[in-house]
Amino acid sequence: MIQTRTLAVLVALLVVGGLTAQVGAVPGVTAQQESPLEQAANTGVTVDSLTAPQSVAPNSTADVAATVTNNQNTAVTESVEFRFDGAVVDRTLVTLESDESATVQFSADTTGIEPGDYRHGVFTSDDGQVAAVTISDSFTLESLDAPTNATAGDNITVDATVANPNDLNTTQTVEFRLGGQPLASESVSLDANESGDVTFTVDTTGVEPDTYIHSVFTRDDGAFAEITIEPAADVPEEPPANETEEPPADETEEPPANETEEPPANETEEPPADETEEPPADETEEPPANELKSRPPT
Repeated sequence: MIQTRTLAVLVALLVVGGLTAQVGAVPGVTAQQESPLEQAANTGVTVDSLTAPQSVAPNSTADVAATVTNNQNTAVTESVEFRFDGAVVDRTLVTLESDESATVQFSADTTGIEPGDYRHGVFTSDDGQVAAVTISDSFTLESLDAPTNATAGDNITVDATVANPNDLNTTQTVEFRLGGQPLASESVSLDANESGDVTFTVDTTGVEPDTYIHSVFTRDDGAFAEITIEPAADVPEEPPANETEEPPADETEEPPANETEEPPANETEEPPADETEEPPADETEEPPANELKSRPPT
């Protein structure tokens, strides 16, 4: 729940150093602590984005950044305000050309602010962005349980127990790193003085076999351990396409066309026309006419 703080806390914050404003090294941006009454109202400058931490430790400093854009056809000078819990903590004047954008940065000192949930934001005369922040001590890391070795390509499971030392419900980020590189993170909410388990399942595909230092971090606490990523087992290679069991096309069982069982046309069983069984005309069985016997008359 967002807790309402009195303006007196913020006034005291300003007296002891409070929140100071800085403008990034962006062309056209000049930090000035002047009254917003010197600028024209409704300048058309919008706040396009706001970047700030969700949780900040007491007695520390947090950076807040906002991107502002001039949507007018002419150059304008705009007062950009940083408000904490509703009260203006700081202002800076920004001069922007037509359609120009710039990043404005505020550095917030939380010294003297009681732990709790607050809203803050960055505003122009026409626009603004609001975010929530929790002033709280960091979660502590109570335990870390992870395997000491794994095979490349497998998933590894890492279990951690974190505790909330604050007297209020707090949400903070807990992350897992392998070899210094962040691979996974979880947003964890715990009630006052509560502990909870966080589980990370990490895919080691693409991780080179080696021994690594891995870690689980809260905002201000953490622990380290060692894990060895071993190479995956060799998988038998399949033969390439030209080494399959099938014979190549020129070694098939079928004979080539010129070795078929059928004889060629000139070796057929039929005799040629001049070797037929019929006798020639001059070899018939009938006798010639001059060899016929005549019978005497009876």
